[in-house]
Amino acid sequence: MRYKGRILLALVGVLGAGPVAAQSAGTIELGIFARGTKFGESLKSDVINHLPVKSYTYGGGARAGIFLIRNLEAEADASWARVQAAGAIGEAEVRYVPIHAGLAYNFPLGEHSAFILGGRFVYNIYGHSPEFKDGGVGAVGGFRFGPLRLAATFDEMPKKNSIHGAYHNLGAEVGLSLLLGNCNKSGDGVTVSPSSATLDRGETRDFSATAVRCGKSRRVTWTATGGAIDASGKYTAGQTPGSYLVTATESGNGLTSTAAVTIKEPPPPPPPPPPPAPRVTITRIDLTPKHSRVKMMEAVSFAVNGVNSDGTSRMINDCSLTATGNPTHNGNSFSWGRYGTYTVTANCEGMSDQATVEVPLELVIFGTNFAFNSDKLTAAGRDSVRVAADSLKKYPEIQIRLAGHADFVGSDSYNCSLSWRRVHAVHHTLNAFGIDDSRFSAIEGFGEAYPMPDGQVPQAWKDLNLRMHDKGKWWDRRVDITSASKDAGMTACTEPTMPMKAAARKPMAKKPAPKK
Repeated sequence: MRYKGRILLALVGVLGAGPVAAQSAGTIELGIFARGTKFGESLKSDVINHLPVKSYTYGGGARAGIFLIRNLEAEADASWARVQAAGAIGEAEVRYVPIHAGLAYNFPLGEHSAFILGGRFVYNIYGHSPEFKDGGVGAVGGFRFGPLRLAATFDEMPKKNSIHGAYHNLGAEVGLSLLLGNCNKSGDGVTVSPSSATLDRGETRDFSATAVRCGKSRRVTWTATGGAIDASGKYTAGQTPGSYLVTATESGNGLTSTAAVTIKEPPPPPPPPPPPAPRVTITRIDLTPKHSRVKMMEAVSFAVNGVNSDGTSRMINDCSLTATGNPTHNGNSFSWGRYGTYTVTANCEGMSDQATVEVPLELVIFGTNFAFNSDKLTAAGRDSVRVAADSLKKYPEIQIRLAGHADFVGSDSYNCSLSWRRVHAVHHTLNAFGIDDSRFSAIEGFGEAYPMPDGQVPQAWKDLNLRMHDKGKWWDRRVDITSASKDAGMTACTEPTMPMKAAARKPMAKKPAPKK
């Protein structure tokens, strides 16, 4: 037993000598492991093939593999265990031998650890004589910690046996692995950057070095002449002009590389300064952007430019920026958690300038909240308007604008009428939920003139339109409730003079669908 212990300690020492995070092509793995297996429940009922009646068994095995490329290994393993099996005349102890072969990728987690993930084929042997054999596919996942390898396995046998059907086995493995790596010295060496430098007396320069041995990065030590260099590679030039060297040495094999350093002669005294130029002063400051429209808690950044007396301009970074509305402030960026219109003021150089930021309240009542081809709100639609009214009550100081829209299906006149009827339906329902007419700055219908830009429509909305076989675009059939001002040039269509109900019964002229 004393000799077995010494042999085991020696094996662990050899296994721990090589990092596992640098397996290169040609590296060989040899290992042993203990394995626990949980059998598929359906095997218990198979007394014809003498399959296991116990849910678990434990055993041991061995594996071998070779790395085809860096970190990708082709490996195979086989294990052996004994387990109670069902038979026609009672239970008996039989053997269980699973054999695996496949590919596994080792994801490096550090110099001595890796995460393993792979797929493989499995071939199972149960019993003694006669033997039952089957096969399938499986997966393995686990970790390497130096010589220690931990893994969990999943084996799926998809073939439907007439007695026990398809099943899967689960496994857990713990063992030791020996990695016999191959050291490629073709890339060994040390590189120093920059390769040369010219410095004034007392000037500093940072040097860096890349050292590679057996395909792995190594640390270096620094030495220098003509000045001093610290452990990080920061060189400080001495006081004596001349040519000197900075040297990086890889400690393992003594590989070195150098960089040339020239310490310059001190420059001649400077000439007398020229007469002072005419003094340039700032005549005004400009805060940009002048007007912004953002969503609640969306940040907007400002810049301040100073216009000089000589006609030039420059950015001013030390201005004091303040804003109304108690915003969140980060440098020159502001964001607001409440709807409204706010003023940002810049003060510097004894001057000031202002900009406005609009944080509009924006709510949308989509056409799905109305009965089809109607201005009558559904029960869900009334709930949506009630929720909108509750939001408006939180901000009694905000004026809102109602805008009705329609999609392209139907005639222009019909879509104009429908947009007006629906915007009035939302208007009157908001009245019913306690929103007075004094809150509305405008109530307008726009027909099909202003669809939502295609780039702003989520793909999920487009996919829903296809599944519903909607010939139009449901997101354009909407009523906007917003505190934002109307975009320049945006014009409402003329509200029909005929009664709403009569307009609603007017037949809808179909348009050809637009070309995709």
